[in-house]
Amino acid sequence: MPTTITLLDGEETREIPAWIAGDAVTIAPGDLGWKVEAVGLCRGDVCVPIRDRARLVRPEGVDLAELARLLDRPLAVDGAERVAVLGTSAERRAGTLASLAAPDFALTDLDGRTHRLSDQHGKKRLLVTWGSWCGCREDLPVWQALHEELGPKGFLPITVALDSGAEAARPFIERAAPTHPALIDPEHRVADLFNMINVPTMVWIDEDGRIVRPNDQQFGSDMFVQMTGKPSAPFLAALRAWVNEGRGALAPDDVREQQLLPSVEQQLARAEFRLAWHLHGLGKRESAERHFLRAGELAPTDWTIRRAQLPIRGIDPMTSNEFIALWEEGIPQYPTRTFGADEPKE
Repeated sequence: MPTTITLLDGEETREIPAWIAGDAVTIAPGDLGWKVEAVGLCRGDVCVPIRDRARLVRPEGVDLAELARLLDRPLAVDGAERVAVLGTSAERRAGTLASLAAPDFALTDLDGRTHRLSDQHGKKRLLVTWGSWCGCREDLPVWQALHEELGPKGFLPITVALDSGAEAARPFIERAAPTHPALIDPEHRVADLFNMINVPTMVWIDEDGRIVRPNDQQFGSDMFVQMTGKPSAPFLAALRAWVNEGRGALAPDDVREQQLLPSVEQQLARAEFRLAWHLHGLGKRESAERHFLRAGELAPTDWTIRRAQLPIRGIDPMTSNEFIALWEEGIPQYPTRTFGADEPKE
């Protein structure tokens, strides 16, 4: 007998009829807007060839895993909990990033107001992701001070907490008293869109919405310089030179050379993380735990997945044995060039 499954697909969450056996899910393709035709799997004028119809087509409909494979989309499923997540393919995500058009997003602040990246078109923007599970939370006052200093010249920091919710981030945001957008991202949408693997991560976005410096781990203060080896002065000097003098933006080919693009495993890990987070929100803690761990296995060098899940699972992200083990593996790094001798000085 058919039941229903909750399908998280992009920004949509839908209940659709399904036949479920273990983690094998069969659905009517029309529920996703596709039809099985003689020429292939079709939607409008787009048709995807079907090489093995027996793998796809069932008497009741189509196999969801095979459908996801044909569409080149990662799929995470929990059949027992009747939830599935269709993620974004690595190829599509990489293509968007390589275009250098900063992916747009909409997130809320502590007061529930929605902000979009595109709302700030025409300004030089510093996108900063952070988390209450990271010492970089102490740099929030620095980004606010920069906003006060450079805002009149068309500069805007946008700080995004990759946190379990507003309450985890609230003490640090309120202490900084930001007048810039200080946003909450419990589903880590920005990490997915920009392929971020750690916090803090900085992205420079110009007035036209183009990425002019890709993901980079930099700091606003020297509080942790002995641990990171990255003093803040060269980075802050380069940022000021970009705003004040128009210097420091990289050529498009240099940006692409220094970008970290997602792998197939990375995108599947993000689908598993989203599934885990959804189950956690439903109070399905044991099921969520399985998918959190699976996400970490798929993306071993991504701390926005592995370290960020620790407080959600009730594990200290600063001093626990789990964090110490992560630290001993090494801090995830981006392929960006270090700010140094060729950068402007304070």
